[in-house]
Amino acid sequence: MKMAHLIFLIVALFLIGGFVFMKFNIALSIFILAILTGIFKRIPLGEFFLLFYKTLTHFDTINMILVIIIVTYLAELLKVSGFLDDVTNLFKSIFPPRVYLPAFSMIIGLLPMPGGALVSAPMVEEGATYTDLKEEEKALLNFWFRHVWEPISPLYPEFLLGVSILGTTIGKVISIQWPVTFGMFLSGVIFILPKINSKEYEMKEKLSFLVLWKSIKTLSPILFIFAILLTFKHLPSFVAMLSGVIYIIIFKKVTISNLLASSKWKKILEYAFLIYAIFLLREIISSTQFASHLYTELKALSIPYFLILFLLPFSIGFLAGISSASIGIAYPLLMPLLKENGVINGANLLIAYMGVWTALLFTPTHLCLSLSVDYFKAKFPDFYRLLLLPYILLLLVNLMWVLVLR
Repeated sequence: MKMAHLIFLIVALFLIGGFVFMKFNIALSIFILAILTGIFKRIPLGEFFLLFYKTLTHFDTINMILVIIIVTYLAELLKVSGFLDDVTNLFKSIFPPRVYLPAFSMIIGLLPMPGGALVSAPMVEEGATYTDLKEEEKALLNFWFRHVWEPISPLYPEFLLGVSILGTTIGKVISIQWPVTFGMFLSGVIFILPKINSKEYEMKEKLSFLVLWKSIKTLSPILFIFAILLTFKHLPSFVAMLSGVIYIIIFKKVTISNLLASSKWKKILEYAFLIYAIFLLREIISSTQFASHLYTELKALSIPYFLILFLLPFSIGFLAGISSASIGIAYPLLMPLLKENGVINGANLLIAYMGVWTALLFTPTHLCLSLSVDYFKAKFPDFYRLLLLPYILLLLVNLMWVLVLR
């Protein structure tokens, strides 16, 4: 069938959507989609088992599972050690909730910390006790503001991957993609922050050197992890997270009972299966050249090139849930449209990146989204209803900038 990959993609979108709204286990949903993708691509049974094994033993999978195990433990340790109470009380004494709640997520989002949604989530949860926020609103706030920086931050490997593939400069890509960050922040301020209706709180402190020093001391466990990640850039992420756990145990004088209370193995196993399912789907898409076949079919339809620019990265991003996969697969295929006579076409690059980005903000295969929803025990349908308006405004802001670049 000439349009088989496009038809399968449409079916996959509806299938995942159906699973979400039926409140089906999201990890199992993604695993089923991975199996169906393999069947669609007619992968022999022996090769299928080889892909299962390859995914399980791949460094990326092992690293991410270790990160999630340690981050889940770290998040619980932050609770039982009193760290979250200290941070919340400090920020509550200086800022109103409409400032400190998004600040928690934006601070953690400064660095490419795998599973970072689980680090900011307990901080948001503790800080939100002084508000009337619903679970879905907490999940959206945590997820949305955590991802404000990625489109323009050279600290993110995905950003540098795009720069490398395009053969251009960091400054050039920032000058094109800044409206994504601006649109994220603007949408969050307009549609998410107004939902924070504060209960009684009292700002007791004014900004001063003493307060700044107190803030640094209070945030020291998080700042320590940041320092490790920035200083040792090639260090596996789980090692940096583990160093944060050790730091808290030593300097917070955590007791044995608190250490044991921080173990949440059921939740850890659920997260591990979710990660495995996502990486299995990515491996199947990559090994079967699904994206290149989809690109060929889209071109054969003679549809406008700007739709191809958007739909190809969106499709890969939606299925894989990882921006590096979407950029790494889609950009080389789209290079004739992204770079003309050695010059970056800003409008076309922004369209392609918005395909990547809007997929990641929408797909349940994006680990941060699923982790945020799961942590706050939010309902996916209600979460998506809240996501709709900021999502649309983000699209409109960037559509306007595309027209300016043209």
